[in-house]
Amino acid sequence: MKMRPGTRPAKRSTRVGELLREILAAIMLERVADPRLQELTITEVEMSLDLKLAKVYYAVRQGSNPEELMMALDKALGFIKQEVAREHILRTMPEFHFLPDETLDKAERLELLLESLHKGKEKEF
Repeated sequence: MKMRPGTRPAKRSTRVGELLREILAAIMLERVADPRLQELTITEVEMSLDLKLAKVYYAVRQGSNPEELMMALDKALGFIKQEVAREHILRTMPEFHFLPDETLDKAERLELLLESLHKGKEKEF
């Protein structure tokens, strides 16, 4: 599990976050009727120490409309919470905050930058 800068989650919140990530991924793939949500990949769930807040990071396929996906997530949130509640992993339902995972974009930009630097050095020799 990757760590966001400035965070040190407790073991329980880390375990619950990973379990919740697996459950949410299965819900998106198998139970949600909206095909737009099947384009999402749940990359990480970061839980607060009191387990009342879940930051759900997701990645989308190229060409997907982010605004449409957010509207679909808002529309399906009640169903998603209901399905998570059926799993009986927590006494109380956390508040979900869905956030785009920009890690892949940042890695791609870094790779392009390194590639351009490498090409620049080849031209010097």
